Amino acid sequence: MRTLKVIVGGEGNVGKTSLIRQYAKAKFSEARNITLGIDVTTQEFDIDDQHVKLAIWDIEGQAGNRPNFYLGAQAAMLVYDVVEEGSLQALTEWYARCKRYCPDAPIIIVGNKSDLGLRFPASWPKTFAYYAHAQHGFLSAKTGENVHRGFEILARTAMRHANAGSVD
Repeated sequence: MRTLKVIVGGEGNVGKTSLIRQYAKAKFSEARNITLGIDVTTQEFDIDDQHVKLAIWDIEGQAGNRPNFYLGAQAAMLVYDVVEEGSLQALTEWYARCKRYCPDAPIIIVGNKSDLGLRFPASWPKTFAYYAHAQHGFLSAKTGENVHRGFEILARTAMRHANAGSVD
């Protein structure tokens, strides 16, 4: 079985761990759990008749500048909080780290907590995604809205990247 490494990055408190928990276990908790360093969750599924394991590396918001967390990643999901403008602005540094430590890995950008309503113009994250050559979407770990779709896009993106890099 093929394992695909993906990273989930973004500032602390944007809901990275909650998104992963909603995706992997269909659970949401209001309790705030701080990730210390790195937390890896695996999820098995099928993409185009191939059974794969997604190794999801949840990077602590404060530990984002550790190069070894990024090495070998086939894709990255950068997360911001739709009610916290600063978390979107901080993605510029997360994007720069991805380009520095896993330069070929494609990136998708997601706004979490969409159930709370966007508190700044929707054009801001869409413009950032455009310049980052990244797909963009809104989702909610709390309601589950678009969470599976977001991770499916991440997995398919990782698979395409991995297949493009493999030599038969």
